Amino acid sequence: MALLVFTQTAPYLGAGVSSPVQVAVSDSANRPIPGVRIEVKLLGSQIASALTDETGQASFPDLAPANYEITAAKDGFDTARTFLNTAAGATQPIGLTLAPAAQHESVKVMSNTAPVDPDSGAPAVLTPQQVKELPSQPATVSDALPMVPGSPEHHSALIVNSADVTDPATGQFGLTVPIDSVQSVTVYQTPFLAEFGRFTAGLVSVETRRGGDEWKYDINDPFPDFAIRSYHLRGVRDATPRLNAEGPIVRNKLFFTEGLEYVVRKVQVHTLPFPDDQKKNEGVNSFFQVDWIKSDKQLVTATIHIAPQKIDYANLDYFNPQPTTPDAATHNYTGTLGDKWNLFGGLLDNTFSATRFSAGVWGQGPADLVITPTGDSGNYFEQQNRYSTRLGWSPTFAFKPIKKLGLHEFKVGTYIAESSEHGQVFEHPIDILDAAGFMTEQITFFGGREFQMSDTEYAIFGQDHWTITPHLSADLGVRTESQEVSESFRVAPRGGIVWTPFPKLGTTIRAGFGMFYDRVPLNVYSFNHYPKESIDFYDDSGNITAGPFLYANTLGVDDVHSAFIFHHAVAGDFSPQSATGSVQVEQPITSALRIRAGYIQNQSQGLVTMNPIAPDPVSNIGAYELRGDGVSRYRQLEVTARIKAGSSGQLNISYVHSSDRGDLNDFNNYLGSFPIPIIQPGQYGNLPGDVPNRFLAWGSFHLPDGFRVSPVVEYRTGFPYSTFDAAQNYAGMPNAVRYPGFFSLDSRVSKDIKVNPKYSVRISVSDFNLTNHFNPEAIHNNIADPAYGLFFGQRGRRFTADFDVLF
Repeated sequence: MALLVFTQTAPYLGAGVSSPVQVAVSDSANRPIPGVRIEVKLLGSQIASALTDETGQASFPDLAPANYEITAAKDGFDTARTFLNTAAGATQPIGLTLAPAAQHESVKVMSNTAPVDPDSGAPAVLTPQQVKELPSQPATVSDALPMVPGSPEHHSALIVNSADVTDPATGQFGLTVPIDSVQSVTVYQTPFLAEFGRFTAGLVSVETRRGGDEWKYDINDPFPDFAIRSYHLRGVRDATPRLNAEGPIVRNKLFFTEGLEYVVRKVQVHTLPFPDDQKKNEGVNSFFQVDWIKSDKQLVTATIHIAPQKIDYANLDYFNPQPTTPDAATHNYTGTLGDKWNLFGGLLDNTFSATRFSAGVWGQGPADLVITPTGDSGNYFEQQNRYSTRLGWSPTFAFKPIKKLGLHEFKVGTYIAESSEHGQVFEHPIDILDAAGFMTEQITFFGGREFQMSDTEYAIFGQDHWTITPHLSADLGVRTESQEVSESFRVAPRGGIVWTPFPKLGTTIRAGFGMFYDRVPLNVYSFNHYPKESIDFYDDSGNITAGPFLYANTLGVDDVHSAFIFHHAVAGDFSPQSATGSVQVEQPITSALRIRAGYIQNQSQGLVTMNPIAPDPVSNIGAYELRGDGVSRYRQLEVTARIKAGSSGQLNISYVHSSDRGDLNDFNNYLGSFPIPIIQPGQYGNLPGDVPNRFLAWGSFHLPDGFRVSPVVEYRTGFPYSTFDAAQNYAGMPNAVRYPGFFSLDSRVSKDIKVNPKYSVRISVSDFNLTNHFNPEAIHNNIADPAYGLFFGQRGRRFTADFDVLF
């Protein structure tokens, strides 16, 4: 697991006259502690934060009359908490004392309960300043995810402010929230809390940033980057202006924030000649949020996310030049309404959400797609028109803590969602040629009809965060899920512990085990409405030697037998599941250095795969069958270190040794937005994202004269790839060979220049692959290709300059 936290200090006001609050933090010897993060929470939600200065103090000048929780946290110390009621007006300075980690029991209340997650140790922390100074300059949540270990999108869940925002049709994320609107991004690999579900590979949880009482504006990348080739201007390469604004609509009561991005990005494919080497993304990404403090016991939040996007020449590469690639247009509209209410000493949290995705995919023309050992020609073979919707409601209730055999913090909740998909798929012929240019096989399509699918999902969970002793706590829970379209009922027990066996040393041990179930996207159940295939084989003279062989599209059954799954043996009764366990040890070495080592194992079964069934010798009729018989196994050993440098500098270092193997015919290869044209026989091997070794170091540091540098160093094993013969069949074991090892040294140097008291400008220069290491993008992987085995497509050393305006 890794956690990206983006914090913004902004007062969050209620009704009435505001009061200044001063917080002082010291150790047991009454020495001030700088760099302590002070958070002010209302109804369990953070509304202001600050770091203590060199004297151990932090100020909050405008806190409206309300009951607040104030926490003080710093690595190597236990978190301190206190409560403050500002209703009486002026308040006395607050003094907090931090003790060494795990030496005393913290006070907790139900509205701020953060149950100990066995995978939550040693998070990586980024401030907004650090995010903007990374060389990659992530503009959305998805752009930031490569900085942490990732998982396949369609097997992972994405929630924004507790609302599921994945595409019901494909299970993919779509265009995610602008990074300027984000408060925190948490990437879980093993979240053993029963409240999380609907995934087998991981969870990405996003909390968005709330507005404050002061008007603030940021303009990032206001000017386009121009493409210059052979000392001549070749138009705009990138234009990514981003506006972030926040402020009060009604002072002390109602606040808003808006993150708006317009994107025109042309990505150069270095394996193709200019000007046919450009693929283009264009779109708008807008996230609007309103927060209403109804009372000191109730907080209401509403958000609207609008993200239309146009993609030209998707998946462009050397073997698939522009005429063979598809274009696409997608639209993502999501609205949420959240209500937090202190009730009966507990916290009632209701989240309502509505999501609509639409997608259109089409080729550059009506010609056949022609596949040869040396590359493709013609036009992309598939056209899609579809839209999907989801209406969801997720109520939860966190009870008042109960002191009995320790401290129990119970939480219960449910999830109800109605999803639908409507669309149609069209496909045209695929011709397979040998090295001499003779057609050996032709795939044509027939039939196919409009589809309209719907599904209802239910989930109920209960969990207990049990503080047994000051040095031992456990999370115990169970979750049940039901997906109507699959006619299945699933039970998912979860458990985890956190133990500090040596409090004086600060050693923390975490362990957990749980069952997880993936939702099945609606595209799976639309498959039997797709066009069917007819395949003919030819000799060198153009005569048919075999065929036509007809392939129907069918749904099989789930081959998994489990005591935790109850379903009817009907077509499409899929319940992808994983059994996941982890153990982790975390040790502070000094106040500035913390090291963590952990092991994770994920064993999945019941995954939905595409299985070709050979034609009957008499009727020449076969089938492509979706079955719930796929398996995968993921193992990971991770060692990470986080080093603090000064008051704001930080270096994150990680090494991951992993193995990711499973069935290669995952349904998403053939039913996603850009399916591959040829369905291979089912095989088991290294999965496409398998990287046995990855070293990553990144951070941000102050330099003299107000400069700041943010380096990123990465080394990893090359990705696996398969080899093919002239007939496009596997030549040997799939994914048995690899690209060369990847190494890149990137950095960004920036400086803020104060123009006047109102605004500043930030000038920065970024470099990529500074060592000019050979990192090829492509390989001639067909044994009938004269250039077989040649790696190519090096992206060499390069530099960019940026200019931002900060209000």
